[in-house]
Amino acid sequence: MPKYNFIAEELADTLTPGEITSVSGTLSASSPQAAREAVERSLRSRGYEPTGSITITQK
Repeated sequence: MPKYNFIAEELADTLTPGEITSVSGTLSASSPQAAREAVERSLRSRGYEPTGSITITQK
């Protein structure tokens, strides 16, 4: 399965309103779209709402 780098900018912290953060990392996924969906799902499960861009690039 291919590896992808991601950068998610401008994440609103739903547990601490007014806080904005960014994250980056690497994950394995079957396609860039699957990687984006996995990142969005993971962020939401941790209390972050993506309000900016999420950039996915193959590693």
